[in-house]
Amino acid sequence: MFSALASLGLAVTTMLTLGGTCAYATFYEMSHGTEAVQREIYKTWWFALILVTLGCNIFCAMMKRYPFKRHHAGFVMAHIGILTLLAGSLISLHYGLDSNMALFEGESTDRVTLLERSLQVALPDSAAHGHFPVAFEKSAPAPGKERRYAVPGTQVTLVAEDFYPHAAVTESFTEGTTANPALHFVLKAPFATQEAWLVAQDEARSHVDFGPASLGYHVAASDAEATSLLAHGPGQNHVSFVRGPDGSLRYGLTQKSGPGSNGVVKVGEPIQTPWMGMTLLVDQVLEHATLARTVTSAKPPEKDERRMPAVKLHLEGPGGRTPSEWLLWTEARSVRFGNGSATVAYRSPEMQVPFKVTLLKFNSDKYPGSNMAATFESWVRVEDPERGVSEHHISMNHPLHYRGYIFFQASFVEGEPMMSIFSVARAPGLPLVYAGVTLIGLGVAWMFYLKPYLARRQAARALAAHRLREKSHEADPRTDTAVPASRAEPASSRA
Repeated sequence: MFSALASLGLAVTTMLTLGGTCAYATFYEMSHGTEAVQREIYKTWWFALILVTLGCNIFCAMMKRYPFKRHHAGFVMAHIGILTLLAGSLISLHYGLDSNMALFEGESTDRVTLLERSLQVALPDSAAHGHFPVAFEKSAPAPGKERRYAVPGTQVTLVAEDFYPHAAVTESFTEGTTANPALHFVLKAPFATQEAWLVAQDEARSHVDFGPASLGYHVAASDAEATSLLAHGPGQNHVSFVRGPDGSLRYGLTQKSGPGSNGVVKVGEPIQTPWMGMTLLVDQVLEHATLARTVTSAKPPEKDERRMPAVKLHLEGPGGRTPSEWLLWTEARSVRFGNGSATVAYRSPEMQVPFKVTLLKFNSDKYPGSNMAATFESWVRVEDPERGVSEHHISMNHPLHYRGYIFFQASFVEGEPMMSIFSVARAPGLPLVYAGVTLIGLGVAWMFYLKPYLARRQAARALAAHRLREKSHEADPRTDTAVPASRAEPASSRA
């Protein structure tokens, strides 16, 4: 076993496998995204097995030379460096942090969103909650193969019945019986058309932001409140739809520069805006809106980030069973359960970092004559209870290293205010990686430069000593046991 693990054949096979896998993973990430390559390759058991096999091969190949001699120093140093690097990589791969942080200008947070997927549930009238990491893209639930997740400390179970890797969603609102004002609008621009529903009493649907403009729908309890809601504020391309206490529907329009305007909404009549030739049209208004949604499976796009997965869930327990509902990725929903309302969600978990980050300013420069970003950068303030307050500049090629966390400038979202998106990583094995790289460099330098130099110097010393001995023999013939023939006396003279 030891000879097999220390063999050159295993070393060549393992390194070729690792190199080929990493090359394939590079192209796979370009096609499918970072989250997909982490899930499908880097965080799999077989990739870890490749690294462990390489580590065992290197260790056995090193120990094959034991007991070590002085001239083995560079060889041992380089092999220990490779083992240290592999250990640091494995620690960072399985215990590190990959996350995102999105901030509007002036906004502060101490939380990051992990690049993972999970099911979350919060039960009514109780502190009980559950958080269950899932990877349905690799092993999905299906009818007859449900996945069950017990909520800790309770007799409640969250059941995943079915899963779509990519879902097509059709939503429509119809008149119901419960008071729930909603309207449907169409925003026409010279090169695009956007449409959506706004639901006044639904926090997730009462506001929509398309980048160049944002829209919101509110219900006012008094005329004074209606007036306040219509005046959304200068410096933004925004439309506030307000349903007054008398049932009338009005709008308040503001823009980045210049005066705004107010008016009465007339269904089917366009509203002219000063925003680059955009026209706004309200074509449906409902007082008792009821959502009807149809979720069907669709062909997934190649990029993982463009997919919209959906999972079919229900809760069951002593309080009864909730109806089965499809939950889209990043969605959270309240469901009637027992004597209250429970919340179920399918989204990324969040984690708190030990300091608060505030986005002070964001800047994006575009290529001349186009809307394509050439560069973007952020100025942030970090408030740390241990180290105090400090300000930093983050750009595309200059990340922020702070207390083991690395903030990369990943992306941004146009709007008022601007949003900056950071990729936040933490690699606990990074010190081992640095130490391993240093040892490898020292070992290689020892083997290819220092060892030959020492060998040449030792040979030069040996040659100098040999020549010194020859000179001493020539100067003093008594030091040599052999007498030269020219100096030997005849036998007769000795007699």
